[in-house]
Amino acid sequence: MSRFALFPAGLLLCSMALAQSAAPVEVGVRPLREAALPDRGTAPASVIAPNDSRIAAEVTARIARVHAEVGGTVRAGQLLLELDDADYRLALTQADAQVTAARARVALAEQRQRQALTLRKKQFVSDDAVLELKTGVQAAEADLDVAQAQRAVAARNVEKCRIVAPFAGVVLERQAQVGATATPGTVLLRLVDLAPPEIEAQVQAAQADELPRATEIAFENQGKPYPARLLRLSPVVDVAARTRVARLAFTGPAAPAGSSGTLRWLTPGVLLPPELLVKREQALGAFVVENGRARFTPAPAAQEGRPFAVALPPETPVVTRGQQGLTDGQPVTVVDGAR
Repeated sequence: MSRFALFPAGLLLCSMALAQSAAPVEVGVRPLREAALPDRGTAPASVIAPNDSRIAAEVTARIARVHAEVGGTVRAGQLLLELDDADYRLALTQADAQVTAARARVALAEQRQRQALTLRKKQFVSDDAVLELKTGVQAAEADLDVAQAQRAVAARNVEKCRIVAPFAGVVLERQAQVGATATPGTVLLRLVDLAPPEIEAQVQAAQADELPRATEIAFENQGKPYPARLLRLSPVVDVAARTRVARLAFTGPAAPAGSSGTLRWLTPGVLLPPELLVKREQALGAFVVENGRARFTPAPAAQEGRPFAVALPPETPVVTRGQQGLTDGQPVTVVDGAR
């Protein structure tokens, strides 16, 4: 090999030797987990009440009285509306009479059966006649069951004329008007639960797995943050929107139900800030301290001016000050408290 060909290699070895024998350079370091930028995520979210019900009529009747007004709070079981139950009470009276008649027919059939059994012992009545009377008792008992079921339906219709609150809440809307006729399915009131509301967020599928690891979560509405914690994260991805539904609870004061805003969260950092990026031998990366020397760690996917990722353990000491003038293998002194 030519002496001139050996010259560059010798020069490189000399430079490395000089770097290794040079006086240590003072640098500031931080563990990778502290130097990394927090990963921020956002998703559209809204505050929903546990129950938001539209109270509807179950029977056809005239609205007689309304006991709840818009904005008023009610307790569970409180009477909200009364429907005119006159027709249903008449039906209940009729059902009561049918039950009484059915019981009488059962009693008569049982009496005839007992008489036939007595006469059969004296051979005055045939076995077929006794069997027929026994069947008559069973038929009468079945008629009584039908009458009692009809009576229960009539009683239930009377109960449906008194509409009570299924839970403690506040009345947001009132469509019921005294004198108007309500039909099954007619919405009369809208009642919203007073129990603590929850946050529902539509999180992009690519970000959803970060949410359980979040160190800070807040629902932001009109510039005001409300701290929150994750309750449930749906494992199913919506095919159209490519999102997963997350439910969260407020950890402090809650935003009003019906509010819409943005869910924001922070997860442990995985990217280093762009000011730590250096270029050596056409490669981009960062310097770390290893056994008292600076070691250049390439970051293949790094781009100048943008945060970048490095494949290092979280506790790796990353050079955060003085990195621009370092060379690979150069001795360094970590300045206590340097950043």
